[in-house]
Amino acid sequence: MKYFLATRPQIVSASLVPFTVGAFLGMKDGYFSWILYILGAISLMFIHLGSNSANDYFDYKHGIDRPGTFGSSGSRLLINGKITLKAEKYVMIGCFVIAVSFGIAVVLLSTPYILIFGLAGIAGGYFYTADPVNLKYHGLSVPAIFVIYGLLITTGGYYLMTRTVSYDALILSMMIGFPVTNIVLSNEIRDSANDRQVGIKSMTILFGDVAGTWLYVVMFAFQFILLFYMILIQKISLLGLISLLSIPFYSMIIVKLFSKSYGKIDGKAIMNIDISSSNAMLIFGIGLIIGLISRI
Repeated sequence: MKYFLATRPQIVSASLVPFTVGAFLGMKDGYFSWILYILGAISLMFIHLGSNSANDYFDYKHGIDRPGTFGSSGSRLLINGKITLKAEKYVMIGCFVIAVSFGIAVVLLSTPYILIFGLAGIAGGYFYTADPVNLKYHGLSVPAIFVIYGLLITTGGYYLMTRTVSYDALILSMMIGFPVTNIVLSNEIRDSANDRQVGIKSMTILFGDVAGTWLYVVMFAFQFILLFYMILIQKISLLGLISLLSIPFYSMIIVKLFSKSYGKIDGKAIMNIDISSSNAMLIFGIGLIIGLISRI
C-alpha cells in the first residue's frame, strides 16, 4: 500500500480531467471511442504517477525534500523514512513501464502520431526534476506544467479521438491548464523558504511570494473568463456554471496564500495547500465536463 501512496494518486485528477475534457470535446464533435479513452486514460494515469514518483525521487536525492521539510502533500514517505530512495526509483520505473505498455495498445488502435503526445508527457514529467534539465529548479515549473498538463494533455485527448487539433481544443486546454498550474504554484509559494535555502530558482524565489500569489489570482480569473466566453459562444452549456461552486474554495486558498506571502503565517500553516488547489480544480473540471457533454 505504501508504494501505491508513494505515487501520490490523490492528485491524478490533474491529468485525467484535462484528458477527459479533450476527449469529450471530440465526442461533442462526433468522434469518440470508449476503448481508446479508457486505454489512453490508464496510460496517462501511470505517466502521471511515474512523474510524481520521479519528482519525489529527485527532490529527495538533490536534498530539496529532507527531514524537517514539507515534501509532497499526501506522500512524504521518503522524508519520513517509510520508503527507501531505491524503492521510490523502482516505483517510478514500474509506473512508466505500465504507461508504455498501455500506450503501445493506444498506438496500435489509433495512430502512431499519438506517440508525440505520450513521449512528450513522459519526458516532461521525468525531466521536471531529473538531471540534466531540472525544469523545476530553474524557474520553469509554472510554464512547464501549463504546457504539459494543460495544452499537451487536453489537445492530446482531443487528437486521440479526432486526429486533429481545433481552436476549441486550444481554448479548453488553457481553461483547464490554469487551475492545474495553480496546484504547482501554490506548492511553490508554500515551499519558498525551504527552496531559498537550497538554492532553487523557482518562480516565487525569482519574483517573490506576493507576485506568485497575484499570478495565482490572475490564472484563477482567466479560467472563469474563458469559461464564460465558451458559454457565450455556445460551446459549453449553462450547466458549465456548476464550475462556479469552486469559487468559495479558491477564495479560501487565495486568502491563505496572501497571508503566507505577507508573513502572517508560515508554510506549515498551509502544508496541504496543493491538495486544496487540486480539489478546487477537480470541482471546476467536473463542472466544465458537465457543461461540455450536455452540448452533445
